[in-house]
Amino acid sequence: MKAKIKLFLWFITISIIPLLIMGGFSYYLISAKISRQYEENINNINMGIYNMVDTQQKVLMQWMDSSATAFSEKLQGLGPIRFDHSAMVDIGGYKLPTWYIGNQKITGDNTLVDILISKQKLPATLFQLHDNKFIRVSSNVRQPDGNRIVGTIVDSGPIYEKIINGQVWRGRGSVEGIMHGMIYQPIFDNHNNLVGAFVLGRREQEFELLTAIKNIVVGETGFVAVMDPEGVFIIHPTSQGKSAANLAWAQEILRKKNGSVTYSDSNGREKIAYYKYYEPWQWYIITGSFVSEIFNTTRELFRGLLFLCVVVIMLSAGIAYAMSITFFRPIDALIEVMKQVRKGNLTVKLHHTQNDEYLVVATALNDMLDTISLLIGRLINNSSKLKEASLNLIDDITDSRQALTIMETGVDNLRESVQLSHQLAEGDDDPTQELLADIEDIKAFIIQLDPETPSLETQNALQTLTEMVDDVRNKFLAQAAIDRNINIPFTLQNKINNLDIELAKLQLLTKHISSSANSLDDIALSLDKDVNIFKLDIPGKAME
Repeated sequence: MKAKIKLFLWFITISIIPLLIMGGFSYYLISAKISRQYEENINNINMGIYNMVDTQQKVLMQWMDSSATAFSEKLQGLGPIRFDHSAMVDIGGYKLPTWYIGNQKITGDNTLVDILISKQKLPATLFQLHDNKFIRVSSNVRQPDGNRIVGTIVDSGPIYEKIINGQVWRGRGSVEGIMHGMIYQPIFDNHNNLVGAFVLGRREQEFELLTAIKNIVVGETGFVAVMDPEGVFIIHPTSQGKSAANLAWAQEILRKKNGSVTYSDSNGREKIAYYKYYEPWQWYIITGSFVSEIFNTTRELFRGLLFLCVVVIMLSAGIAYAMSITFFRPIDALIEVMKQVRKGNLTVKLHHTQNDEYLVVATALNDMLDTISLLIGRLINNSSKLKEASLNLIDDITDSRQALTIMETGVDNLRESVQLSHQLAEGDDDPTQELLADIEDIKAFIIQLDPETPSLETQNALQTLTEMVDDVRNKFLAQAAIDRNINIPFTLQNKINNLDIELAKLQLLTKHISSSANSLDDIALSLDKDVNIFKLDIPGKAME
């Protein structure tokens, strides 16, 4: 892997890894906190609905107390209470005397309660006490067919126990299947005798409250639901009036009353719900959302962080690429110069003008190349001289060998002559005597040729020829005497033997010199070969 790529990857690594670590850690902390906040938001919405319902209940009860006080004062303002036993009225199978408060008829008359329903939309009922039973004698509460609900009795139960003992009962009750907040208050005559009771009611779940609860939005796809103790949805976006009592999560809600539950809907999507039980209304207030929605924000955060990481990576890659190009531009130039040097071109130069560390490198390299070029030139010149000297030495050695061969041949001829002389000296027939006899015969023949009237020139020639023959004879006799003298200390044979030794030494020396010359020539050739790897052409010099 090239150093440029390594630097690029290193820069990317050191810039991305901290980003990924910080981004991942931040995402972990933020996503966990967002999830907790989202779930807390669901729970807070649940608590908000609970508090809203509780506030509605408190306002309702205060309003009921205020209405009961006002209605009681109105009854007292009508006048004294009396019963007309002459005018008996049949209500609910009971014969009741007509009840008056002042001039206002109560038994079988609905004037007072109708005023309440018309002006205040307040359901109201008047009960007349008869035989310790409270009989409904006046009411503005109607059945689905429009008929008023009268003739019913209250003769037992907690409500009865309260009002029969002259106490006020506050609570809730169903009016035609609709739960109402109610107040039962006893009615006393001027002698403080219990004569009856009135009940005022107000629908707990006012339309405005139900609408407000239905309009509450939990996240994007969350929901708010209200379930009764039977598991029937009082409020639900899609299942209002339907029962969920057979579902495990609904059973858990009915059992625990307060808490949270995670479950899957019919489509297999996971949901989380927080629930709280409001006892006065027997409501199970449920707020929930899809689990996937809880993590939508974290997913958006993740996508944002991922996008940011990609942008940072791209910017880092661009910066790293630009830095690597800028940083390695001088190095690339250096590599190109070194490639040319490797091919033998020592004339190249590394050009760098910026005043930085690379300028020092460029200057040092250029100076080094100049020095190497000079040294290589000198080396080539010395190599050429060495080759020339080795060739001259080889030529001289060749001439010496030829001269030595001639000397050896002369010594061999001389040795043969000596051997022949010894043989003649030791033999019976002496060829020397024969030669001397022949010389004497030649001399006598010359004398006989002397003319009678020789010319001066002829005489001179004959005289000269005679002298020459005598001279040859004398020299031959002298040499014969030397050859026969075997007692001389340094004989010719000894000299020949000594000459053989010196010739052997000269042969060995010549062989050694020849070997050294060959080695010197090999060194010169090797040096020339090594020099040629630079392929340097020096101006004015030709490479051999």
